[in-house]
Amino acid sequence: MRGLSKPWPPGNVSPDGQEPRRFVDAEREYLTALTEFDRARRAAGVEDDRPDRTRFSRTEFDRLDKGRLREVLSGEQASLCVYCERRLSESGRTAPTVEHWRPLSGAPEYALHWRNLYLSCAATDTCDGAKGDRRLRWDDADPDLPWPTELDYERLVGFDGDGRMYVRGDVNVDEATRKALARAIDDMYVWNDAPIDEATWRALAPAIDDHRHGAERRRAILNLNAPKLMEERRAALDSERTRMEKDFENRRATRDEREKRAARLLGSDRLPAFVSIRVAWLRKKLGQGQSRDQGQGR
Repeated sequence: MRGLSKPWPPGNVSPDGQEPRRFVDAEREYLTALTEFDRARRAAGVEDDRPDRTRFSRTEFDRLDKGRLREVLSGEQASLCVYCERRLSESGRTAPTVEHWRPLSGAPEYALHWRNLYLSCAATDTCDGAKGDRRLRWDDADPDLPWPTELDYERLVGFDGDGRMYVRGDVNVDEATRKALARAIDDMYVWNDAPIDEATWRALAPAIDDHRHGAERRRAILNLNAPKLMEERRAALDSERTRMEKDFENRRATRDEREKRAARLLGSDRLPAFVSIRVAWLRKKLGQGQSRDQGQGR
C-alpha cells in the first residue's frame, strides 16, 4: 500500500455510442439523482432503505465505461494493485476490479467520487476479493482508513524478511488509523481490551493459554499476509538480491548505490511488483519498527 496522487478523472466515461459525459458531470448528476431517490423513499415511508440505496448506486456506477476508468486508474497506480502491489496484468483475469475504497453498501454517496475509486487485483482471497462490502475500519463507530490521496501508507507499513507486512510501531499515527490498518493487513485479536496482531498473538498465546477463551478474533479485511502473497514478496526480494549481485559482482553496493537503485524503481512509470518491500530491502529497513513479539511470531 502506498500513497497516491489522483489529479484528473477521465474526460469521458460514457460507453461507445452514447453521448460523451465527463466524470465530474456524471458524479454531479448521480448525487442529484441520489437525493431525489432518498426523498422518494422517505415519502413512501421506507424506514431502512440501505439495500435499495446500494442497488441504486451500483446501477448508476455500472453505467460508466469501466475500460476508460481502468486506463486512468492504472496510470495513477503505476499498474499495481492499490492494496497488495501485485502487477495488475498478472491478476489472472483480463481486467482488474474497479474498487470502491469506501464500499457502496456503506457509503453510496461516494459511488462516483474519484478519490474513492482504485484498481484492485482479481485475487479472491486478498484485497477486494477478501474485503467485499466491509469497511476499512476497526470498529463500526470508527472512521474509515484515509484514502491513499490523504496518507502515505508506505510510511506506516513495514516488512520483514519473510515477506510479512505489519504496521510500524515507530511511526506516529492516530490510534483509529493504526488499528484499522492492522486489521486490514492481518487477523487481529482483542484480549483484555487490547488489540493484538496475529504474529504477536502466536508468540504470546502459550504464556496466556488459560485465558485464551476471552480473546475475540477479528478476521483480516484485506488479508495482506496470505501465505501466497508472502511467498510472492519473498520472490521479489530474491530477484532484487540477484539483480544487485549481478550489478556488483565483485563487491557490495554502497549506500548511495542502493539508494540510486531504489530511486530508479520508484521513478518508473510502471512500478515493479511489490516495490515497497524491494525498496525497504535496498534501504536496509526490513524489520524496522517491528515489535520483538512480532518478530518472534514469524
